[in-house]
Amino acid sequence: MLEQIPIFTRLPKEHLLQLKTVSRKIFAEKGSILFSPGDATEGFYAVLDGAVRVFRVSPKGKEVSLEIVGSGSIFAGASLFSDTYHCYAEALKESTVYLIRKDRFLEMIQTDPRFAAEWVRVLSLEVMHLRQRLDELTLKSPKARIASYILLLCEMKNTDSATLPAHRKSIATLLGMTHETFYRTAKELECESIVLFDGHNVKIVNRSMLEELME
Repeated sequence: MLEQIPIFTRLPKEHLLQLKTVSRKIFAEKGSILFSPGDATEGFYAVLDGAVRVFRVSPKGKEVSLEIVGSGSIFAGASLFSDTYHCYAEALKESTVYLIRKDRFLEMIQTDPRFAAEWVRVLSLEVMHLRQRLDELTLKSPKARIASYILLLCEMKNTDSATLPAHRKSIATLLGMTHETFYRTAKELECESIVLFDGHNVKIVNRSMLEELME
């Protein structure tokens, strides 16, 4: 099943087979906590199906969403080089995730230079992707942020439709806007016949116009 995770599909088959031997499948119920601050790190995670919210709690008790991880994405990658986790990870719905065991994964990197080189290449691509997302969150309008997020979801599935990994309120927080702004902007995109929302599903109606919003 790991071959369904985009970041792993970039690895050669022999390395993917190795990766399966250091992974453990976990079924997480909605609302369950995969890890909390201070927990000893076991490794990083890949979401096969479902959605996970990564968040911190401020000194005043406010939850701050750091990431909403949908099917096909990984999270807690930095845990490989930390003794403990520094945030929470909560399943937003029933989810199937893989735990990539820290010690055995690091052993693969240390003993197989070819695998280490491949993994560095894969992570470099991920860093470029994350930088692009950061620019979109800080520099662009709400409409451009939503357009970028929809395109990202569909790109992961290689289709023109996708399922939102969480409620719109959570996604709005992730994109740096209020729920009201997200709802109003989403309606504008629908009225302009650019996208179509149907519950938790979204479909790209006019891809060229959606991509223009990002420029």
